[in-house]
Amino acid sequence: METINNRRTDIQLKDNQKIYSSTQADVIYSKELGLAKTLFKENKAAKKNALAEYLPHSETKFTLISIAYSFVRSLMFIYKYKMIKKYIYKKSKVLDFGSGTGDFLRYFKRKGHKVYGVEPNKLAREISKKKGIISLPDIKKLKETKFQAITMWHVLEHLPEPSKTVKSFHKILDKEGILIIAVPNLESFDSLHYKNLWAALDIPKHLWHFTSNGLIKIVETQGFKLAKIFPLWFDTLYISYLSEKNRSNQFPLLFGLFKGLYFNFKSFRTRNYSSLAFVFKKTTL
Repeated sequence: METINNRRTDIQLKDNQKIYSSTQADVIYSKELGLAKTLFKENKAAKKNALAEYLPHSETKFTLISIAYSFVRSLMFIYKYKMIKKYIYKKSKVLDFGSGTGDFLRYFKRKGHKVYGVEPNKLAREISKKKGIISLPDIKKLKETKFQAITMWHVLEHLPEPSKTVKSFHKILDKEGILIIAVPNLESFDSLHYKNLWAALDIPKHLWHFTSNGLIKIVETQGFKLAKIFPLWFDTLYISYLSEKNRSNQFPLLFGLFKGLYFNFKSFRTRNYSSLAFVFKKTTL
């Protein structure tokens, strides 16, 4: 089992520390919970869940960045498959919660698995359907289906009630099922470096911001046990690029790639990568 208790970090977040502030919202960190929450200011339409309005970058524009994004995403499908396959058997039922335009599920379908998607964005569901992947707008429509694996790739931070969502997964997983959650890491080196301009804060879309311990605490209290943590190296490069754009850097791609590589190098020791994927095994509540 992976452990993070002895993991050294150079980031010391203080209790009730305001790590982001704008006319739209504040982000307040709780040391006790190990996470931060986006608190919207009055009369802001952004209080609603923005996940239903989100589309992947590569589906919205045809640019050099979107082409590179699509290429890296293809590499990540291979990485994610290797991450998951040792925990599931052939033809397992896999649910991707927040399945977007269906590319991840299409890859797993080609590997022989039975795939299911939940996606609130209507346009994304339509694009997914054209690729041969049917996704549903709500998890309740899955009825009595049991899954061997449920995945959430950068989705949990968008949801109003993370604990409630995780609890609902416990009911629909097989007794040996796994839950994989990928989120930005609030304790990462790029988070410390960019601070208020760190692109992974992504206000107003992200309602929550997790440290490793904070996420593990939420999930393990809902009947799961941490099995493994995997780094998402390419996320560091992309987030650093976007953060340099937030800084209005004249050469955001160049500086973002250079700094992203540097942050990844530093993370070999501390494991505080920009984004992390957590594998949890179902236990008895």
